[in-house]
Amino acid sequence: MNEKLNFVNDYITAFITHNFPEFSRFKIKINEDALYFHNNTNGYKHEIFVGLGELTYPDHKIVNGGFHCWVGVNFVENLLIELISKHDLHLNQLHPTIWFNEFTISNFSSIWDSFKQFKDYDLSTNKEILDKLCNHYKEIINQHFIPFWDIYSNIQYINDEIIDIVPEEEVNNYFPGMGNFKKLIIMKLCSNSNYNDYKNYLVTVAENAVIVDPVKYKPYANLFNELTEKLENL
Repeated sequence: MNEKLNFVNDYITAFITHNFPEFSRFKIKINEDALYFHNNTNGYKHEIFVGLGELTYPDHKIVNGGFHCWVGVNFVENLLIELISKHDLHLNQLHPTIWFNEFTISNFSSIWDSFKQFKDYDLSTNKEILDKLCNHYKEIINQHFIPFWDIYSNIQYINDEIIDIVPEEEVNNYFPGMGNFKKLIIMKLCSNSNYNDYKNYLVTVAENAVIVDPVKYKPYANLFNELTEKLENL
């Protein structure tokens, strides 16, 4: 990692940890394209991804690269990770339980667009812009990221406000990566009255998928079968 990128990474990290003392509990990971602030507490994971880009043409500079924020439900993700590994599927097919996006946050687009003001500035040589970016992150974390974590770190809320309301064809907008399996697990944990109907629906989906392409879908069907067995024993 080059000196310019190190400077920007260290500067943003110092700013955020100074302004959010609670982030002292977070694991901080620095790599070539982002800073990660990650916390795991009370059964839920919280993460912020601060994206940074390194441009080498026509000038060498470090630029803002967007953000991600998410909530992970430990029980849901740990169970799926175990089964994905067992059935020889790829872990990159599993994403965090709930993303901060246009479906989970009503004003997501305006929040995302608010970072365009920093586009193309070299953060390593323009301290005024770097300070402005840091203060903007402070505002977004306070007003949006932390409230998002608070709201979605509650599986009953997820059950009531997403699972019971969102049409099936839109589930993966809220639960990206194996969204149907995540939905089923949360329904079981919350004693959702529609759990058995949804499980039976997925049985039919799995059976039909295996008929269409057994090589591709048999591992998923096997995972699903074992998942339902585990859920029945809860």
